[in-house]
Amino acid sequence: MTLLKIDVDMHPPKLWLQQWLDSRVFLLEELFKLTVLDTKVFKTKRGIHVYINVAQKLSDEDVNRLQFICGDDPVRVKINQMRIERGIKRWNKLFCKTYYRRKPKQVISCEVCGNKIPIFQA
Repeated sequence: MTLLKIDVDMHPPKLWLQQWLDSRVFLLEELFKLTVLDTKVFKTKRGIHVYINVAQKLSDEDVNRLQFICGDDPVRVKINQMRIERGIKRWNKLFCKTYYRRKPKQVISCEVCGNKIPIFQA
C-alpha cells in the first residue's frame, strides 16, 4: 500500500473539487492501472491537502512522479526529488513546521503573497 500526498494551493468550489478528485482516481486507475483504496481531503489555510491511498507498493520516485501528475505543488515536488536523491527516508511531508536554529534579525512580509520571510545576519 502507498499513500500519495497532494498539496493544492487554492480552495476550489465543491463541484470543482469533486470533479478534480474523480479525474485523479480515473487517471490512476485507468492510465497507471493502480487500485485506489480511498481518498481524503483536508482543508488548510491556503488550500487543500489530498491523500490518495493505492493498493500497490511504489518506489519513492514513482510516488513523487505520480503526485506531480496528480497536480501536487511543483515546488514541493522539486524539494521532494532532492530529498529522495539525498536518501532522506521521510521525504514526503505535508504538515511540517519550520523551526529556526537562531532568531532572525528581522522578519519582513512579501508584498505579493504576504508570506513572512526571516532575515538572518551573515
